[in-house]
Amino acid sequence: MLKIQVKEWKDRILLELEGRLTGAFVPEVRHAWGTALAVRPGCKVQVDLKSVTCVDREGRTLLRSMHDQDVEFLRAGMAMQDILDEILRKQGCGD
Repeated sequence: MLKIQVKEWKDRILLELEGRLTGAFVPEVRHAWGTALAVRPGCKVQVDLKSVTCVDREGRTLLRSMHDQDVEFLRAGMAMQDILDEILRKQGCGD
């Protein structure tokens, strides 16, 4: 189960995720992100990961894509921070 809440401000869009960023839920997050960009082009996108409990390979790939598009990740718990650190390290190595 994954809950996605989208909050909008003048200069940014926040996607709050709660639950498992796995399997069939990954395309839902990708869709919410794409919709946010289409509706508010040029706005900064932030993703709040504090309530994400699990991330699979597809979820990691999505987070890497988001990072590549300058998405800012907020309030990640310790487990999520380890995943984000891994994504950033791989990015730094040119992968």
